[in-house]
Amino acid sequence: MSANLDKTWDLFMAARGDDLGYPDDVAFVSDEDWADEVLWRNLTEGRATVLVGKEDELLLVPLRRDLIDRLRGRVAVNVAHRVHGHATPYATPSRLGRHPVRQMRELAHA
Repeated sequence: MSANLDKTWDLFMAARGDDLGYPDDVAFVSDEDWADEVLWRNLTEGRATVLVGKEDELLLVPLRRDLIDRLRGRVAVNVAHRVHGHATPYATPSRLGRHPVRQMRELAHA
């Protein structure tokens, strides 16, 4: 297994027993090639998801989808950034399309 998958598993296990500040029933997804599909499915189902990278985590909390977002194939989310387990005191609103991981990477490098 990769280091990213190991970190994802460790966070998942820690969240089961401790209060790390994640919402109830949150999903943990490792930042791998297949993460786009899993993250998109979770967001469209209304499930909060943590995208676990090598050095940081992104907590994506989907908001209620209105008709326009459904027609355009987007999901409104609040994105909170955590570096080495330390959460930022704010969440940034965003709208993500069918490839949310790719979009988050493009925003990070812009």
